[in-house]
Amino acid sequence: MTTRMFSFSTRLKVALIELLIALSPAAALFCTADAGAQAQPWPNRLVKIAVTSSPGSGPDLVARILAEHLSALWGQGVMVDNRLGGPGGNLAAQSVARAAPDGYTVLLGINPVLAMNQYLFKSTGFDAERDFAPVIRIGVAPMMMAVNAALPVQNLADLVALSKSQPGKIFYAVGGRRYLPEFVGEAFNHMAGAGLTFVPHKTGGLAGQNTASGETQAYVDSIAAMTPWVSGGRLRPIAVFGPNRAPGYEQVPTAKESGFDVSMLAWMSLVAPAGTPREVLERINKDANTVLARPDVVARMRTFGMADLGGSIRDFEGFLASERKFWADYVRVHNIEKE
Repeated sequence: MTTRMFSFSTRLKVALIELLIALSPAAALFCTADAGAQAQPWPNRLVKIAVTSSPGSGPDLVARILAEHLSALWGQGVMVDNRLGGPGGNLAAQSVARAAPDGYTVLLGINPVLAMNQYLFKSTGFDAERDFAPVIRIGVAPMMMAVNAALPVQNLADLVALSKSQPGKIFYAVGGRRYLPEFVGEAFNHMAGAGLTFVPHKTGGLAGQNTASGETQAYVDSIAAMTPWVSGGRLRPIAVFGPNRAPGYEQVPTAKESGFDVSMLAWMSLVAPAGTPREVLERINKDANTVLARPDVVARMRTFGMADLGGSIRDFEGFLASERKFWADYVRVHNIEKE
């Protein structure tokens, strides 16, 4: 019995060894193919940059500059994906939060989506701190106020005087509600006792168009969003709401220089879905910094009033933390209820 069991066991072992030998070329081929697939360098296909606003808006223009240069660096297409909808640009953020964390979908992140909306809305459809991995802060720019070019207003004091002389008849436009431009405009309106009437529009483009046509008299937005109207001579900038005069707009005084200490910065960034490999985040950061250091790109960004271009992932993480604290405190101090 013992001898027969030993013989059977030995034959079984031999058979298994022969089977493994027979399969080894196919197994090796499978493992090699799998390793090759995993070893393909990023990126090896199209990369999408989701944008919260419409074509022609400030974020869209900045995204297209980055897309053009990054595509050339990577040898792959980079597509700008305008996803409108949801308060505060939440729809685009939702799409990226739910995307695969592989670096092929990123978000052109702005203040509302990454630092404000969580304090302003009961539900955003994403968690700004949990669902995104910071990549790079592209740059910062002050908000700006401009007026219809035919309006007899050269500065903020003129606008206040005009509004007080025509109560309820001077309107200022912004794109959307509960966006940074609204808070800037209301902070100035309150401080100055100007009596301006707030008129929200679906997009910044419509706000600019209606101010250029005279339906509204003033417009508050990022410099990037205003650039087409200002360069076309249809709007006259009268103040920037930042600590310093804006690059490319040195002739426009700050609100503080005009006697109204209101300062809030707009900023743009890139973020990826949480869980995106660190090496991919570092690659995007490195290449985006390369693009933002190019003289032609710096010049373009200056036309949008943007400064402090680029930086490390860690720099951006610290900046995000400080911005979220600012808006948490702002909402609490001003008793702003979530919608």
